[in-house]
Amino acid sequence: MTLYQGILLGRILLLVALAGLLFTLARRGVISRRHRVLIVVVFGLALASYPNFGALHPNQSGYRPGHIHYYDAFHYFMGAKYLPELGYSGLYEATLVAGRELGAFGGINHVRDLATYVPRPTTMVAPDPIRSHFSQARWEAFKRDLAFFGPRIDAWPELLVDRGYNDPPPRALLLHVLVGHVAASATALALLSSLDYVLMIAAAWAVWRAFGAVPAALTLTFLSLSFFARFDYIGGALLRWDWVAALLAGAAALARGSGTAGGLLLGYAAAARVFPVLFLIPLLIKWTQAYAGRRPEPAVTSCLRAASGLLLVIAVGLVAWPDQRPLVLEFLAKIRLHAQDPFVNSVGLGPMLVFGSAPWSTAADGMVFVPAETIAAARPAAYLLPLLTAGYLLAVLPLILRARAVESMAFAVPLVFCAFSLTGYYYAFLALLVLLPWREGGTDRVSLVEMALLAVVMASLYAVEIASADLIPLFYQASIQLGLFLVLWTVLQYVRLAGVPTSATTCQRSQM
Repeated sequence: MTLYQGILLGRILLLVALAGLLFTLARRGVISRRHRVLIVVVFGLALASYPNFGALHPNQSGYRPGHIHYYDAFHYFMGAKYLPELGYSGLYEATLVAGRELGAFGGINHVRDLATYVPRPTTMVAPDPIRSHFSQARWEAFKRDLAFFGPRIDAWPELLVDRGYNDPPPRALLLHVLVGHVAASATALALLSSLDYVLMIAAAWAVWRAFGAVPAALTLTFLSLSFFARFDYIGGALLRWDWVAALLAGAAALARGSGTAGGLLLGYAAAARVFPVLFLIPLLIKWTQAYAGRRPEPAVTSCLRAASGLLLVIAVGLVAWPDQRPLVLEFLAKIRLHAQDPFVNSVGLGPMLVFGSAPWSTAADGMVFVPAETIAAARPAAYLLPLLTAGYLLAVLPLILRARAVESMAFAVPLVFCAFSLTGYYYAFLALLVLLPWREGGTDRVSLVEMALLAVVMASLYAVEIASADLIPLFYQASIQLGLFLVLWTVLQYVRLAGVPTSATTCQRSQM
């Protein structure tokens, strides 16, 4: 067994322990002192597991030392710092030209055209038009930064046919302000990558204050053990957890009745990653329900007002700022391409349908792939995913109407699965399914069973990866298993609604 497989096995064992603990709590209906000790132990081990038990960046083929994820940091640092010169489509070509001026990349034959998503021969990349976007000083700075990243990334041929830098304009501009005059260095990237941990500590504190110690510990345990949001993908990079922290802290603020703070945080998450705007839909339904019944919910009202106000100010600012209009249009064009190009680590109903119907092929080295020309034919009809998303929303409408406002946000999780084809690591928001059912430190038995089943799904996916790390089968399985779990989760929500005795089975802290 390799080091990497051993780490995955360690996570499986912790997830099995977490699932067993949650099933036990569901059966007993009370959180005893012994259970609290076990929760703390599992929580501590889960935190240790997040940086791969201290190994940081091992992988199937070897070991990448150090905390910083240079492959990911390159995109976010260089893409944001040189956003005015490169926009969303110039990063790879500028990297190729600058690298060759530095005497590198001689063996690279293809680079992805980020305006069309089509790889093209490097012989077709003309240096002069690219350099013309830079002043001499900025071009030299670009080359110095590239010289720093050069020896620290061992997958340049793979990187230059990736999908580029895709932050939405509000967050891209914010990150540009942060790194625009910072030279790439180990110290700078170490400090920048540490911001995520500061934000998550702040979010954990907010969650603890709003929901209690046990819900906070279980939520962070799940985040640390998540198959999707693991250190391998987004640890040691630049502000990859900010939107997750905003979602968690926003839910916590709303749970405490601080609607304006919650709305601003949820609005930031939506501006930073677009898809979190769907978490506002159940809140809008709750507001409509309260308004129609003349039972106002001030926290929900102020939350929606703050979130929509923030998003409106950002949108008006981008449109009214002439220099940024081309950037917005370029982002919209690129994100349409992004949505139409299911890649191997995307998760959702769309990728499940595409990779379920497209023919798979096997390369000479045994790697499974889907020929690019077959993806378009396998793509579902344009109306299908919106129709299924709307159908799901109608199906859970009675559940949303019965739920508490903050708990209703959980119903946006399957909504995201149906509507978007997200890169796997964005499924960090699954942690909301662990957090939102709690109230005053307790929850019902059905919710605890749902949390345990989610831990089982995560453990199952790690087991699939140990058996085979081939990405298309792995993430195809992830979409299938997550989709089945969300169907079961919805059914169990109806079980709760149908009259399972929740009041008598609320899992509370023991008075022992």
